[in-house]
Amino acid sequence: MNIKTFYLNNEKTVLMKAYLLGGVESIEWCKKRPAILILPGGGYEYCSEREAEPVALHYTAEGYNAFVLYYTCGAQYPASFRDAAYALYKIRMRSEEFGIDRSKIAVWGASAGGHLAGCLATMWNDVNILETLGCEPQDIRPDAAILCYPVISGITAPHKGSFEVLLGKDASHGDLSRLSLENRVTPKTPPTFIWCTANDDCVPAHNSLVMARALVSNKVPVELHMFDEGPHGLSTCDKVTGWNDYFYRDNCKTWIDLSIKFLAKYMKV
Repeated sequence: MNIKTFYLNNEKTVLMKAYLLGGVESIEWCKKRPAILILPGGGYEYCSEREAEPVALHYTAEGYNAFVLYYTCGAQYPASFRDAAYALYKIRMRSEEFGIDRSKIAVWGASAGGHLAGCLATMWNDVNILETLGCEPQDIRPDAAILCYPVISGITAPHKGSFEVLLGKDASHGDLSRLSLENRVTPKTPPTFIWCTANDDCVPAHNSLVMARALVSNKVPVELHMFDEGPHGLSTCDKVTGWNDYFYRDNCKTWIDLSIKFLAKYMKV
């Protein structure tokens, strides 16, 4: 594996780390691998290392080239969204260099990173972002999305901390609604996999439910898994990412294999 790092801005505050697998002689599939962009959580205040490299390595083990983005935190919208859109744009434009299939690029996000991944999945045709980046809508549209215990709604059971960072403490109902992703889903939203736990006391499971409902209403392929119990921020559910055995959840760990099967089906991997 070749690991490379790239700064995506002149200030060197936005970093993307690429995990690139080598080719296997005589196996054509390895010449153009599927890719996945990883957006860690952290309430839009930081990027969690627990939801970065450990997650990327699970997907590289399945043959994906993975990219972890350390996006702008602590800044109001659209700073982080611009970073994520630019990262996806760069991955797609440099697909030959990275050895990936430009038509098979998924986005993955957890918690607030799930909201950011959901922004890419639902707002890839945002005129302001397209003008800023100087690209076409299809350049920044992910081909599938994986949302893990995601922040979704600023209206229904919101994670107030994330929306205060994005919009300020005095955000209007209209602004909160505008960044509530259940309101941004269209029939052109890519296939989406969602998982959460029923007793998450940080980002309530209602977020996943309203997103799944919006996807169903728009006839977008969606797979939702709600596990009966488990704390917020489970990541890979094992000792690699758990502070203690409270985070070792075999009942939830199956999300990894389930998401890989979902991507295989809808990205034809």
